[in-house]
Amino acid sequence: MKKIIYSGKFLLLAILFIFNSCKKDEPVHEHDNEEMKTMTMTFVEKTTNENVTVSIDATDKETKVLTLKKGNYDMTMKLYDFEGHEVQQEILDDANMHQFFFVGPSQEQINFTYLDAQVGLTSNWKILQAANNIPMKIVLMHGLSKGYVTPTDWNSKNYQSIAGGTPDIAVNLTLNLID
Repeated sequence: MKKIIYSGKFLLLAILFIFNSCKKDEPVHEHDNEEMKTMTMTFVEKTTNENVTVSIDATDKETKVLTLKKGNYDMTMKLYDFEGHEVQQEILDDANMHQFFFVGPSQEQINFTYLDAQVGLTSNWKILQAANNIPMKIVLMHGLSKGYVTPTDWNSKNYQSIAGGTPDIAVNLTLNLID
């Protein structure tokens, strides 16, 4: 009788083990750090500490407006994936493969300087002259040959043909530069 009870317990444990080991694990989502939904640009004027922030949803067709007074601004950009995770560190980790272009304003309107490894997540913008309704495209290129790109190419309309690559994110906004 004891043999039957032990055999029954063993059989029950074996069945439980088999059913538990056959359950499929929930898939763990791998974050593709190249999929960006939102970018936030924060400009801090160096003399007055005035902050100007614009947040752009890459999936939204609405064109945001960015207005900056003449001055000297440090800009910091944050990038978020579709789940709201920040991804700019991954871009910096692969700085040799990424670069932002800010196409639209001229070098007479803005004196632009990259403050990172020529990526553009941090930069300095000196607003030199007033101008209204400048259509501006902000593009993060991936896989470009950065040896062909100079820091003065930050606003080049030929950003795709200079060094190749593909856009990770491309958004449009209207830029107003005021006195």
